[in-house]
Amino acid sequence: MEASDMRGIQAITAVAALCTAFSAQAALTGYNTKGAFDVAISGLTGVQTVDFDSVASGTSFASGTGTGGLTFTYAIPGYTAQVSSTFGTTSGTNYLGLDNPDTAFYLGDSITIDFGRVVNAAGLYLVTGNDAQAGDLKLSVAGGSVFNSATPDITLSDGKAFYLGLVESDPGLGFSSATIYGVPSGGAFLAFSADDITSAAVSAVPEPETYALMLAGLGALAWRRSRKR
Repeated sequence: MEASDMRGIQAITAVAALCTAFSAQAALTGYNTKGAFDVAISGLTGVQTVDFDSVASGTSFASGTGTGGLTFTYAIPGYTAQVSSTFGTTSGTNYLGLDNPDTAFYLGDSITIDFGRVVNAAGLYLVTGNDAQAGDLKLSVAGGSVFNSATPDITLSDGKAFYLGLVESDPGLGFSSATIYGVPSGGAFLAFSADDITSAAVSAVPEPETYALMLAGLGALAWRRSRKR
């Protein structure tokens, strides 16, 4: 192979690598509506949603156990995570809360959800009463957090449903768990439950523009070689 051809291949490879690097830059983005979250994960693979409707109401999960491929870890003295159907929710009749009179978590509580795999997106509904304020609820992963907004994504007959979602666009920066927090706020009281827990992964397949660039470069190299004959 001639030196000029080798330099051509090296240049094509370098530009393709640069294009791939730009398309895979880390970007953890938070979402407060399910519609926007669903658009963001439309190109992802392995989308899974646990809505608790396949589990009988009253089913409890000790810390370190779970359902639907999820494992719940928490330390909330005196209470156990439990599926309930007492109040309204976002899909079906069941949701995840605690075995207390409100069948719910409170501000100051937290629970970690392990997905049993590396994912690049996590989202869920947190359902509250009508007195929720912006910033009362938080969803966190290794790369960052998102808080609830002042406006619910869904208004229910007996409360509000806030959507919290996080999407990491870099396939190499996935996470395997997410934590829900009820953010303490000066002694304020707020009960909330969780539903429709969704996770998804990012495909590591190169972007279409990378393929196009490489094919164009190889075509140009072939044309150069044919001109020399």
